This record gives sequence, C-alpha cells and structure tokens, in this order.
Amino acid sequence: MIHYGVKLEKPTKIMVRATNWIGDAIMSLPALEVLRSRYPETEIVVVAKPWVAELYSNHPALFRLMIYDSTGEHRGLRGLRKLIENLRRERFEAAVLFQHAFHAAWMAWTARVPVRIGYRTDGRGPLLTEAVRLPPQAYLGHQASEYLELLFLSGLVDERPSAPHEVHLSVTKAERRWAAEALKGLGLEGPRCFVGLNPGAAFGPAKRWPPERFAALGDRLVGALGADVLVFGSKAERPLAEAVARAMQRTPLVMAGTTTLRQWMALTECCRLVVSNDSGAMHVSAAMGVPVVAIFGSTNARATGPLSPWARVVQNQVACSPCGLRECPIDFRCMTSVSVDEVHRTALELVAAYESARERRA
Repeated sequence: MIHYGVKLEKPTKIMVRATNWIGDAIMSLPALEVLRSRYPETEIVVVAKPWVAELYSNHPALFRLMIYDSTGEHRGLRGLRKLIENLRRERFEAAVLFQHAFHAAWMAWTARVPVRIGYRTDGRGPLLTEAVRLPPQAYLGHQASEYLELLFLSGLVDERPSAPHEVHLSVTKAERRWAAEALKGLGLEGPRCFVGLNPGAAFGPAKRWPPERFAALGDRLVGALGADVLVFGSKAERPLAEAVARAMQRTPLVMAGTTTLRQWMALTECCRLVVSNDSGAMHVSAAMGVPVVAIFGSTNARATGPLSPWARVVQNQVACSPCGLRECPIDFRCMTSVSVDEVHRTALELVAAYESARERRA
C-alpha cells in the first residue's frame, strides 16, 4: 500500500464529511475517535445528513455538528450555495471525507478547504489533494478498518490503527428518563424484560429475514424470557413492523416510526436482547452494549458484522451468498435457511452468557 504524506501539525479546524447510512456512520466512529486522539485541541466539525446527525450528539470525538439537509434548508442550487458559503466561513484547514461520493469531494473543493483527504472513488480523484487508493476488501477485513486505513494511508496518523472489536454509543440521563416514562405510559413500568426486534433493513428486502419468522421468534422469547416485545423500525418500516405484530400470538408493542433516533436508542438500551437483520439498527444496538443476535443472508458478516463482544451472527452459507444484492433474484435461500430454532437457541445462549458475565463483575 502507498503511504501518502499529508502533515497537519496543529490544525485549528477539521471538517469530517460523515457517511449517509447509519450503519456506515457507526463503523466510522473508531476512526473519528482516532482523529480526535491525534488532534486533541482541534475543532472537529462533522457534516452530516439529518437522519445520521443524531448519532453524533454528545459524542466526545467531535466539537460540533453541521447539518446538511438536502431536502430542506439546502435543497436545490440556492440551498447548496448557502451550505457552501457556510463552509467557506468556517475556514477549515482540512477535510476528511468518510463518504466516498463525488459530491463530498466537490463540496470540500468548492468550500476552498486546502487539504482534502479521501479515497479515490467515484471519479473524484482530481478534486482531492490526498487521493488515496481504496484497499481491497480482503485486505481491510471489516469495513470499520476502511475509515481507519484512510487516516493512516493519507499520513494523518503515523501508526496503523488496530482493527476495532467494538464501538460505543451512549444516551444521556434525560434520554433514559424519557424512555422510562415512555414505557410507563404504555403500561410497562416496574422490573420487566424487554426484547427488541428489528425486522427492517433500508438497503433492501434481500437483507430481511421473513416477518413471520420474526413473529414466531418473538412468541417463543415471550415464553422463554417472560419478555415484552418491542418491534422497532423507521416510519417507512412501520408496515413491516405491523406485519410482524399481526403474525404474533402475543401482542407486541409496535414502536416503528414513533420515535426519534435518540429516543429509539434509549429504548434499545432498556432491552435485555435485540434480534436484528444486518442493518443500521443492528449496528446501533450493538454499540449500545445490548446483547444482539444478527441475522445475515446476502451480505458478508466478516465485512459488516456487529462490533461488540455481546453480538452473535446467525448465517447459513449458501453457494450464492454473499451476493450483496438488494433483492433476491431466485429463491431467497440464504434467509429461508435460517430457522427460528437456530436464532432462538443462539439468543438464549447469548442472554445466559451475558447475564453470567454481569454477575461475575458484580
């Protein structure tokens, strides 16, 4: 690999262009933390789309957030011009582009940021001052290493950071109080066991375990753990969450589309277990430190699996996976081969191991 040579001795302000997907944003957090460690006195300003921005709230690695709202305030040419003017006024000394798109490099170039660091993807090499070749996936391993490697290969950090094994997110005391009050308002106060189900996946249906299997699993976990089931998801995923609820014998609470991202994080923290498809929700749940069973089919768990010691992946290898497609063109065998029995067994083993470890620590 080529090691480039950018050197920033004591920059006052660095812009970081965040990724546009929640899961990718979670996987980039270790790199953001390394950047903060390298430049402890620098203003690190993360530029993010609204649906990702809440992840960074109260995160110690950044100084400030700037929202890039391409469907609202920054819509169209006039809105984009306003954003660029705001970026120019910031007088950033460098831009680190975790997002791979041409537009991210164009934004930094148009904002006259003198040092522009990113991977040479999407034809944007000429707009970057440090255009780093993206290493092959086989070399990188987990996608989180992709963002760390950018810092090393560009010369921003002198030593190659270790591959991360976990990521951490947290909520505030006020957000925890909100979650407790919200559950109380739903009649779920006092000591209870909550299981969260994430049946959605924004990338496409090829990543979604069938809703009837989530329903069957939910019913079994109600019996095995004495749990109340919360079905999570975005507003767009509410019909899917309701399909899971209709198929269950024990009525769950459908929370999809009723909370902000931070509120959902606070509710997730209340869960004894989360079962999820490969999705942004999976990455957030794992980063919250909750035991997570992640169901994989069309995607590569080695590359995008949850980063947590309390996460377990259930995946049955078939000849055509991982294909990375949004929709299965054949018979969906990678997901239909994952049985409710297998996920249920993995979930109970994980909960038992997690609670045993907590008892030892106590």
